Formats: sequence, C-alpha cells, structure tokens
Amino acid sequence: MNILIFGTGLIGGSFALALRKIDPSLRFGGWDLSRENREKALKLGVVDEIFDTQDAAIDWAECVILTVPVSAILNTIGGLLDNIRKDQFIIDFGSTKNSICQAIVEHPYRSRYIAAHPIAGTEHSGPEAAFAELYHGKVMIACEHEKSDINIVKVFARWCESLVMSLTFMSAEEHDKHLAYISHLSHVIAFGLSQTVLDKEKNGEVILELAGSGFASTVRLAKSSPEMWAPILLDNKVPVLESLEALMDQLGAMKQLIQGGDAESLQEYLKEGRKIRKILD
Repeated sequence: MNILIFGTGLIGGSFALALRKIDPSLRFGGWDLSRENREKALKLGVVDEIFDTQDAAIDWAECVILTVPVSAILNTIGGLLDNIRKDQFIIDFGSTKNSICQAIVEHPYRSRYIAAHPIAGTEHSGPEAAFAELYHGKVMIACEHEKSDINIVKVFARWCESLVMSLTFMSAEEHDKHLAYISHLSHVIAFGLSQTVLDKEKNGEVILELAGSGFASTVRLAKSSPEMWAPILLDNKVPVLESLEALMDQLGAMKQLIQGGDAESLQEYLKEGRKIRKILD
C-alpha cells in the first residue's frame, strides 16, 4: 500500500517510521508545503519518496494521512473527498475533530474518511523530531467511526493494534470537550506561564540559573509549534474558553486562601489537587 504522509513532521513522520517497522511492504510518500521538510524527510528515511506537487502526491497514494494544522485540514478535506478514488481513503490526525467532521458530514464520500487523533507528541517539531516509538502504548481516538467504511476502520484498527496503541471511540463533540481540559488547557498554561516569567524576569541568565525541574517541566509545552497550536485553540474556542474559566475559578480560590493566611485550609486544597496522582501514577 502507498501511504502519503501529508505533513512530514513529528506526528506523521513518527507514524510512518512505526508502521514501516511492522510492515516493510508499506511504502511512504511525503508531501509538505515546505520543500525543505520534504527533502529532510526523504534524507532521514522517514519517507521513501517525495513529490513536487500536491496533486502528484495524492494521485500516488492509496491512503492519505493528514498531519497538518487543523486549519489546513479544514481547507483540504473537502477537496480531497471530492476527487477521491474508490481505492483511496483518508485519515486525519488533527487535534480537534468536531469542525472537521461537521464540514463533511453530508459529503457523498464521507465513508472514505476516518477522523482520528493520536494522544502522543512532544514539544519538538519537524521531520528530524520523528521517532518510531512515539506511538507505543499510547491512545488513538477515532470519532464517528460508524460513518466510515467498516473495511477501512478494520485496516486502521490493525495498524493501531500492531503499534500497541489502545483504540477508543467517541463522538467528535465529546472528543473536543475532553481534550480542551486534558490537553489544550495544559498548553495554554505553559504558554501563559512562559509569557509571565519572560515579562517579569528580563534576564535570561537568571531564569536559566534559578529554574528548577518543576518550572522546566511545566513550561516544556511552550516549546511546541505556534503554527500548530494557534489553529487548535481557535478551532476549539468554546470548550477551551470554558476550561480557562474553570481554571481561573480555581486560581481565584487558591489566591483567596493564600491571602487569608489559613495554612490548614490551603493544605487541604492542595491535598485535593494531589489526588490526581491516583489516576496518573
């Protein structure tokens, strides 16, 4: 099978490297708006070949995996389905799902598409960031799978199983709401904390000297690609704003406890937050 990685960065590149290990018969092509990224992906062995035009890349592929920003997926998915062949199918790995699914809900070839989201990633980007182990043991979410051709879903499920991924199903709306709290909010916090520190601590050497592991781990996500994250936050605006409001309520409660100087109440509040360990450990 010819699989086109449409966006040759961390997410798409890692998926190609992982699948290549478990099925050497698969061939991977690469398309990216950046010619530099296309050439890097080829040089690094992430893909087997690259194309000079998007049309040539799509024509070559039997499976197209969209691993570009959400805004680019929204601009692309309709046109791809308009011209899809009977032997082709499309999977998107965007971090939001509802707007994409709604955009093609009535499309006559909706069944040739799977709306997916791998819960995997790092703060790094580009073909050089890709590595085969990224998906091992992670969760893959598929939304509205009942609208996709059952045979395509079975192929995708086999890939996930072979990569030791847990495949879970949910509605697109449910996905976006959960991810706003569990993923998108953490990125907002990281970028916000980074901006706060940079605004107040003008001396980079002081930050470097005094920053401990707690600060480094909290702001790590602020190293993520703004080109990827700005479209995610805007596309999932309503759930993200709801999560921000909930966070600000909690920060306000903590602020009051600190202002009041009540050590016992503050300690109890922190203990409640610490219960997250029972879920994550």
